[in-house]
Amino acid sequence: MKKALLPFCLLALLAALVSGCTNTSKLVSRGLKAEVTSIVRAPDGSVTASWRVTNDNIVAYIFNRVRAKIYLNGTYLGLLTNDTPLAIPANTMSVRSGPVTGGDPAARRALDAAVTQGSASYRVDSQVTICIYDDTFEESKLTAAGTVTVKAE
Repeated sequence: MKKALLPFCLLALLAALVSGCTNTSKLVSRGLKAEVTSIVRAPDGSVTASWRVTNDNIVAYIFNRVRAKIYLNGTYLGLLTNDTPLAIPANTMSVRSGPVTGGDPAARRALDAAVTQGSASYRVDSQVTICIYDDTFEESKLTAAGTVTVKAE
């Protein structure tokens, strides 16, 4: 009888150990989506991106920090950074805009082509810091892709 219980106990112990080591960031960020809604190039050459975070969950979130790498037609455009806390209520969305920094001559060419066309395909890889409770934070990665409006002022 003891020999029959030993494999069961070992299996239960292994399952408990593996489940205790899972990555919670995917659980926390499930139902969250960060998308770019428009890109605008100013006369001085600076670039601003508008973006929204959609929360399909039944709980609200606070993003303490967002770092989003934006790619336009497959070319790295630059980095959008937001260090101002952003509240995302349950079952709704929040919208922000901010400067896109970085980029190189290839990014400027991709942006020029997109301005001419009026839109472009994009991908955004976001690293977000989510405030879970008081001083408890969780780092999560969000990725989105689609078509974005691109214009010059």
